Amino acid sequence: SIEHPEDATVFISHGDCREDAETVAKLIRDKYKANVQIITHVGAVIGAHAGPGTIALFFLGKER
Repeated sequence: SIEHPEDATVFISHGDCREDAETVAKLIRDKYKANVQIITHVGAVIGAHAGPGTIALFFLGKER
């Protein structure tokens, strides 16, 4: 769990569904006040395996 989600940096990737990625970003900003830093396309490997409509959410943690 993240103790202070408003301090979190969040990254979102999508598989040809930018509008859905923007919706997820808004939900995260509204609910957790987190800093959504980058919205971009998924890479070729993930895109080939997951396909169109994929939403990937990443965040930085302090511990593994």
